[in-house]
Amino acid sequence: MMMRRWLRATMLTCGLGLLLTSCSKDGDTVYLPDPTEQQASTKPLIIVIYDAEGIGDQSYNDLIYQGVEEASRIYNVRTLHISPKNYAEGLTCLETLFQQMSNASDTIRRLCIVANSVYDEFVRKNNNRLESNQRAGLLYLETKTPLQGKGSTLYLPYYGAMYEAGNIAPLFRSHLVLLGANPINESVAEALKGFTDGFNDRQDDIAQGSSLNFEERTLQTIYLGQKAGEGFSIDDEQALDLLHEYDIDNEYTHMLIPVCGGAGSTFMRLADINGAYTYMGVDCSQTSYFSPFSAVKHIDLAVTLSIGQWLSAEGMPKHQSLGLASGFTEVLLHPNNAQFRVFIQQYLGDDVRDAIHQQAIRKEEAYEKLED
Repeated sequence: MMMRRWLRATMLTCGLGLLLTSCSKDGDTVYLPDPTEQQASTKPLIIVIYDAEGIGDQSYNDLIYQGVEEASRIYNVRTLHISPKNYAEGLTCLETLFQQMSNASDTIRRLCIVANSVYDEFVRKNNNRLESNQRAGLLYLETKTPLQGKGSTLYLPYYGAMYEAGNIAPLFRSHLVLLGANPINESVAEALKGFTDGFNDRQDDIAQGSSLNFEERTLQTIYLGQKAGEGFSIDDEQALDLLHEYDIDNEYTHMLIPVCGGAGSTFMRLADINGAYTYMGVDCSQTSYFSPFSAVKHIDLAVTLSIGQWLSAEGMPKHQSLGLASGFTEVLLHPNNAQFRVFIQQYLGDDVRDAIHQQAIRKEEAYEKLED
């Protein structure tokens, strides 16, 4: 489990606004700078708004946290991480932050990072409010559609990495289960599409000389929620009920592919405890006896890059898309037990891996053009 400092947004009603507090990277309480304070810091401030209960998911949101804190170390800036309890609280935090940033009369540079597309409507309706403050910046993550007016967008397409994963996965288990958070989230839908296409396009030559029958491989898709924002968290009891309902906990032939944020860490932990099924790591590079490989989205590196661009004279590009070809997404193999090592050595040599990887890059490029 990765080491990190725990934090949560605390909101106190203060007249018409809210005072947002959190823990800094050094464990100190920091506030949105008040120009009336005698010793207020003038260092640039990076404020991140996560989705509900985002921090602590051991996945996408925690990677963003790591990327922001790495930027803090490199560029000597302050950070404020806000992890709301629910969607409504997140909107309240955003409204307060936009109001404070747009009305600020000090010389402090502030960058607001919106970590999830669940806030899409608010961001697109309110981003131009920040134009009144030339020192205010906005970075909106995980959207393919650039903002009109103020702000930059960053997207890490997952189609290619998940296509590569879908092509490889049938080597390890015969029954694959895609577990999506919900069918509305754009990045979740893209990941599921990529994995499904990779599974359907798998090349029989990667199994030459084996007894594997790819015609017997199956792929099932299950959603934890149906609405935007749903399905990204689940408790142990609910997860165990779902595993039992679909007989996943009773068949060692199953591999679970959890594309569901923090909920995925619950299913991965349960697999490590009871060993009833294997799983593919998603948005994490952790290794496990029960995980033959992972698909990784290096959102931490992309966020650190973007903050550096924001602080530079050139500024951030209006929109960036960093996918498989650029190395910001990838598939990592984990030869953690004897069976996985045999499959990897026999069927996924360097030449085969490279052929699958290059095909996945081409497929992602074609997919992106089609989406445009």
